[in-house]
Amino acid sequence: MPTATNRVHFACFGCRKTFKQAGSSNWDSNVPERPFPCPECKQPMARMGRHFKAPRQRAVRAWQEVERLYLQGERFD
Repeated sequence: MPTATNRVHFACFGCRKTFKQAGSSNWDSNVPERPFPCPECKQPMARMGRHFKAPRQRAVRAWQEVERLYLQGERFD
């Protein structure tokens, strides 16, 4: 049964921030994943997984590396 602790990290590469989104755990494979917009820039965020640890916001190169890994299919579940 999903609970409040079952949240997935989402990242906004433009703002270099992450957010956990309520209702983001998809326990039913018949339910499609829904996009979550960034609270700041309103662009769709990338689903990173439960175990994602974000770099510091000022670490631009680290964020670029995370985005590169994401685009290659890396997820942190």
